[in-house]
Amino acid sequence: MRRTDPIPPEDFGSQAIILDVNALMSPFQMGINIDLELSKVVPERVPVVPMSVVRELESLIEKGNDWKPRAALELSTRYQRIDIRGKGDAPIFNLAVRMSWPVMTMDRRLRKKLIERGIQVVFIRGKSHLELLDP
Repeated sequence: MRRTDPIPPEDFGSQAIILDVNALMSPFQMGINIDLELSKVVPERVPVVPMSVVRELESLIEKGNDWKPRAALELSTRYQRIDIRGKGDAPIFNLAVRMSWPVMTMDRRLRKKLIERGIQVVFIRGKSHLELLDP
């Protein structure tokens, strides 16, 4: 099985951290090495990409000429894809709560909802490094 073949979350044997669209775009917007930074703040976690995020990146590619969504989609192939349905933040939120997996996101609304539910959040601090919010 290739990493790009989506698997059900329950079949993923490792502790994961969910990457959303802006997490995957952050290396190209801010020059952050997310693999290196994640290894510092959540070394025991393995990054995963929900299929809803892949679909959102594909939609962004279709809508515009910006190279960043295409680069983010290419970056996403380095991580295991998780088979979940839906659009927007809801599938990410529901997956994080169901599996108790932290999320890397810059979305303030999603971050607030996750913290309220006791889910850890990783976000970019100072445009230079990642920080872990632990509820």
